[in-house]
Amino acid sequence: MITHRSIGTAIASILIVISLGANAHAESAEQRAAEDALASWDIPEAEQIVARLNAGAPGDAKNLFLTGHLHLMKGDYQQAVDYLGQSVHASADPLAAHYFALAKATLEETSGYTRHLTADGNFLISYPPGVDAVLVPYAEDTMARAWKALTKILDYTPERPVRIEIYPTVDVLGAVSPLTVAEIRTSGTIALCKYNRLMITSPRDLVYGYDWLDTLAHEFIHLLITKKSHNNVPIWLHEGLAKYYEVKWRDVPPTLDRQSEALLAQAITDDKLITFEEMSPSMAKLPSQEATATAFAEVYTVIEFLNKRHGSDVAAPLVAAMGSGESDREAVSKVAGMPFDRFGRSWKAFLKQQGYRPRDLAYDQRLLFKGKHSEQDELAELKVDKAKELVWLGDQLRLKKRWKAASKEYRRATEFVGELSPLVQGKLGLALLRTGALEQAAAELLKPIALYPRHVVLQVYLGEALVKMGRYEEAREHLEEALTINPFDPDVHGNLAIVYDQLGEHDRAAAERKAHQLVNAQ
Repeated sequence: MITHRSIGTAIASILIVISLGANAHAESAEQRAAEDALASWDIPEAEQIVARLNAGAPGDAKNLFLTGHLHLMKGDYQQAVDYLGQSVHASADPLAAHYFALAKATLEETSGYTRHLTADGNFLISYPPGVDAVLVPYAEDTMARAWKALTKILDYTPERPVRIEIYPTVDVLGAVSPLTVAEIRTSGTIALCKYNRLMITSPRDLVYGYDWLDTLAHEFIHLLITKKSHNNVPIWLHEGLAKYYEVKWRDVPPTLDRQSEALLAQAITDDKLITFEEMSPSMAKLPSQEATATAFAEVYTVIEFLNKRHGSDVAAPLVAAMGSGESDREAVSKVAGMPFDRFGRSWKAFLKQQGYRPRDLAYDQRLLFKGKHSEQDELAELKVDKAKELVWLGDQLRLKKRWKAASKEYRRATEFVGELSPLVQGKLGLALLRTGALEQAAAELLKPIALYPRHVVLQVYLGEALVKMGRYEEAREHLEEALTINPFDPDVHGNLAIVYDQLGEHDRAAAERKAHQLVNAQ
């Protein structure tokens, strides 16, 4: 998720004092050029301009602000606080005060973070010391693949290293960004690309984690787009490109997941597609997780449609066109080969031709945040009261380790919600797993997994069942998928260590045992 260029640059430009005289006028032009470079995330250009400004008037309030802003964009938070504080003291600029508060909060929140430069030198990963260290090897591997795939697709290579910051909670993300914690939880926005860095929440702040590795790749795409286009791509195209290509690090073709398909089916049926204008200035401002997910599904299909019209990936030419000054309408018209109004009608017709399948309304999946959501919130995702009652009863039996009796109640619940609810099937699969009914457990867990592949408990329990059955290659697929969602489950690492040893990959097995020890100690 990235917010498009804010009004801050315009405000700052207005506040520049235009003095008479050739020298003062030249300084003012330089200041505007510095602002443009910073707004475009062109750090090398901004550094050169700011150096010239400081050589002439280092104590100028505007120059102090620009210097502080530059340090913020470079991740030099103490320097940013120092310069922005001086700027605030020397002027009444509200923009300087805003950035000073932001830099100060970021310095406070990230003080003491551990820094890890990836082996290829492309990324600098900062994270809180402790259990979040388990994320680093997986992030490094993913981003190495993402760099190779995505710089090629976008035809752009950024300066190195790209900074990644991992925050322990959404409260920290809210403190270091323009979003409130309420907006983050309401929209499900748990990562940003802002201030020339990738910013993500640790998956341990969510009950079941989230697709954090795809999210890292998603935010990296935002950075590439911003820099290549000089920050001239509107949010709907930004998010469409990021959503469509976020899985390319996996070396798989993009596909619309089943839940997104269902959301589109509903929006088309109700004639309630979210407009591109409603998506601005940020998807995080939409009123619910469902609205945000619907908007992402829509813009994904925009890129899918444009690729089919163009005959190849449109990412590079689309972004390049806007980087050279064309509007989004002009750029889309060019790659689509039709006027923009006709594009809009054609895209909507394309949507209606896809035959998107409606969802099973017996279950509603959303992100659950630790400290915010309870077991009752999870049960509320079931839309049939009798099923809730039976699942609750099964849970009470499970707490007493009466697994066989619990499995009977969970199976009764399927009579009311079917066999595709990940919540019910996950609980049923676990109960069967604990009774030793491995084949039955695997069969029940497989039923909803195509519809809900990101429901991590399905992957975890299925992987465990397959390990116990000696089906190690199959187990590997599900356990590795679990790592991309919630790497804080010690059982995932323990079972993967067994899998890798059985497959002869002893170095990887040793790494998983180390990870198991780390997360088990949390």
